[in-house]
Amino acid sequence: MKQNYLHFIKTHTKLCSASLVPEIKLHTASDITSLWHMTESDLKQKNISPPFWAFAWPGGQAIARYIFDNPSLVKNKSVLDLASGSGIAGIAAIIAFARHVDFNEIDPLACASIHLNCAANGLTVYPSIFRKNFIADPTHDCSQKNSWDIIFAGDVFYEQPMSQKIFNWLLNRAREGTEILIGDPGRCYFPDGPFEMLYQYSVKTSKMIEKEDEIISRVYRLLHDVG
Repeated sequence: MKQNYLHFIKTHTKLCSASLVPEIKLHTASDITSLWHMTESDLKQKNISPPFWAFAWPGGQAIARYIFDNPSLVKNKSVLDLASGSGIAGIAAIIAFARHVDFNEIDPLACASIHLNCAANGLTVYPSIFRKNFIADPTHDCSQKNSWDIIFAGDVFYEQPMSQKIFNWLLNRAREGTEILIGDPGRCYFPDGPFEMLYQYSVKTSKMIEKEDEIISRVYRLLHDVG
C-alpha cells in the first residue's frame, strides 16, 4: 500500500462513526475538511478520481445496518463487497463473522481507505482487496460461478449506462446461485428488475451531498428471474 495514499487520506478526512451504523468508524470528508471543498479541477490536478470512498453513502450504510441486525446472513459465508467505496458493508460482514470477505475497488485511494478503515475498527485481518473491474471483465477468475455465497452492492446505480451493466452482472451471479443484496436510496438509474425489498432505514445525511438532511435507504434482494 503506497504511503502517499495513506497520508493523503489521513490529511483530508476525519475519523467518524457512520450515522446509521455507529459501530463502524470511517475516514470521511466533512464540511471542515479540505477534501470536501476541492473542485473537480483540483482533483484532476492531483490525479485523483472523485472521492466516493470518503463518504458513508446511504446504500452502503443500509446494507451494513442490515448485516448487524441479521448477522446469520453472513456468518461463516464468503462475501464480496462490490464497488466497496469506504468498505462499510465488508467491514460489517467481517465483524459479523463472515468466513471470508473480498473488497472490490478500482480506485487506489479507495483501496487505501479500506485498509485504514479496517484498522480503525480493530480488524487484524489484512483486507483482501481486488482492484479489478469485474463488470468490464466478467471472465476474470474471481467473478466465476460460486466464488461467493453473497454479494453486496451499495449505491451503485447512479450513472448510465454503467447501472444497466452492473445490474446485468449481478443478475447473472444471482442466476448462478449467489445471494445478491443491494442498498439503494432511490438513485435515478435504479433498474426495473426482480427485487424483493427486505428493509428500509432513515439515514441522516448532509445536504451538501444528498440535498437532504435525511433520506430513506432500502435493502433489496435480487431474485433469480425476471417475470
